[in-house]
Amino acid sequence: MTVSFLNPTFLFALAAGAIPILIHRLTQRKAVRRRFSAVWLLLQSQRRMAQPRRLKNLLLLALRVLTVISLATLMARPVLTRPGLLVEGDRGAKVLILDNSLSMGYQEAQGTRFDLARNMAREILEGLQTKVLVLPTVHPEGKPFGENDLTWMEPKDAIRKVLGLPLSFGRGDPASALRLAHHRLKEAGGIGEIIVLSDMVRGDWEGFTMNRLERVSAEVRHLFLRVGSSSRDPNLAIKGARIVRGETISGMGAILEVTVSNFSDDVANALLELYLSGSKKDQKSLGLKANEEGTVRFEFSLGQPGWVDLELRLSDDRLPLDNIFYLPIQVREKIRVLVVDGAPRTSPRQSESYYLTSALRPGNPEGSPFRVDVVPEDRAGSFDPKGFDVLFLLNVASPLSEVLSSFLEAGKPVFIFLGDSVNPEEYNRLPFFPWRIKELKQAVTVRGERIDGVDETFETLRLLVSTGRESLREASIHRYFRVEGGGKSLLVLSSRDPLLLQSAVRKGKLFLFVSSADMDWNDLPLNGAYLPLIQGLVKEAVAVGSKNPAVELWPGPAHKGEVPTIQIRGPQGGPGIYRAARTSDERRIGLNVLTEESDLQKLRDEEIREKLKPLGTRVIGSREGLRLGLHGSSKELWPYLLMFILFVVGLEMFLANKG
Repeated sequence: MTVSFLNPTFLFALAAGAIPILIHRLTQRKAVRRRFSAVWLLLQSQRRMAQPRRLKNLLLLALRVLTVISLATLMARPVLTRPGLLVEGDRGAKVLILDNSLSMGYQEAQGTRFDLARNMAREILEGLQTKVLVLPTVHPEGKPFGENDLTWMEPKDAIRKVLGLPLSFGRGDPASALRLAHHRLKEAGGIGEIIVLSDMVRGDWEGFTMNRLERVSAEVRHLFLRVGSSSRDPNLAIKGARIVRGETISGMGAILEVTVSNFSDDVANALLELYLSGSKKDQKSLGLKANEEGTVRFEFSLGQPGWVDLELRLSDDRLPLDNIFYLPIQVREKIRVLVVDGAPRTSPRQSESYYLTSALRPGNPEGSPFRVDVVPEDRAGSFDPKGFDVLFLLNVASPLSEVLSSFLEAGKPVFIFLGDSVNPEEYNRLPFFPWRIKELKQAVTVRGERIDGVDETFETLRLLVSTGRESLREASIHRYFRVEGGGKSLLVLSSRDPLLLQSAVRKGKLFLFVSSADMDWNDLPLNGAYLPLIQGLVKEAVAVGSKNPAVELWPGPAHKGEVPTIQIRGPQGGPGIYRAARTSDERRIGLNVLTEESDLQKLRDEEIREKLKPLGTRVIGSREGLRLGLHGSSKELWPYLLMFILFVVGLEMFLANKG
């Protein structure tokens, strides 16, 4: 606290305090000394009586001097000033940095920390008389700050901007906000103060260094107001979800795996619920140790074709924004497969298509994701390609150029299996056929050629390599056509000849298997890897089984406005499920929050000061700030001085009239 004077000129009147002393000295009577021997006893008595009177006179003198000094001080109007939190007061410009990242949505008894920070910011701005710049740590539209965001304004306009700022659902970037603040203060003269209101979550500030501020002025002071506690707050969050088994096909079952993180220093228990298009389907409880990450699996069936909006909801805690995960799934019809059998037989087991169709529809056909139609070569032209998703030609003598061309033009995959009925010249004459079928080769050994090379860039083959490559190696290929040309060799024999090739043709994909689809030239259909190989190739070729539907992290294109969208689920303008607008085919996106903001571990005060070591920095809690006040206070002391003067004058009159 400090004392100042509104009329300091009157302090010169303090010199009048010497007037009573001068009067006392000038008016003091000097006794005339006369010697008289008979009055010795009288003199002794006078000395004893004069001592109390002298003390009284000195006390009266002191009271009169004090009265004059007090009157002079009263006219100077002293003011008792208590400094506030703002180091510079109203001197220089002010930049207010308001943390609006996801973690500020943490619920306190009085509301969210973001609401508390906005109220604190309003109180700061209400007492200012200087220009102000307001900067959030996350742009409301999820984009870089532009010139329109960096304008100086009057405090009343700044209050409106602060109250209009929304809470973001992303990670804060305080380093960029501080850099912009210093840049603008430098343009404004280099003198001012930066006030930061933040919960100081470590994830936002940990990567911050002075190097990111570039050139800063020593005249700029920093005040950090910590919103919330300085210790780590407990929190659970859904980190992600994905389909780990099954396909997004009508009537099929799927297994969804959900990952939940415990960002706490203690054991936590929670309830996880699964909703499909707003209807609750299942719930499971889970317990997690401190700082542990766990998984929960849900089994569910997909109904009619169309979009299903999956929502995963975690039981409520104090940061609810990361307790919901959105996952839109497009349920499609079963994959329609047209198989052209070039060597049909009266006995199905003897037909060229027997093992292939068995792999596509093993066991119960209703439980298969494929709907298969098998036709002989002479009837293939009567089927409309629009009714199918994929075409198989098995040991077909002529390549059915019109059917083949219509599938490829429609962007649909075609699989060709060769055999003893194939006429290579018919295929080689096709203008869009990317290979040349050469001579028929016979394996030199009784055990046949083995599969030796696998293209692991193809997901199906990569999974087979990791789970069943030895099974693929056991297959014996006794006869095959040697092929030359471009494209990818997905499977390669030990003779270095390709067994399975793939090439992009027109809008579709063309696959060529140089051996037969039945057991005539190889024993691959009896191999354990045959079923996952055939099913996986077809699903991947038609882009089905997208194990992870369209999920993006905040802020995604749906929020940035890069893709015109309509929000279907979730808090307005926040995470949720969005539907792409003005497109021929409906497309949905699940927009979810970053769990980097879910770990509510805080920076300590000394860490903040260390990061801004060369600069003047003060760090306090917001509650302490409310107690101390932001702009300080002042109080005039003249009423107290007046009462003091009256008391002194009264005391002087009492002593003067006594005895």
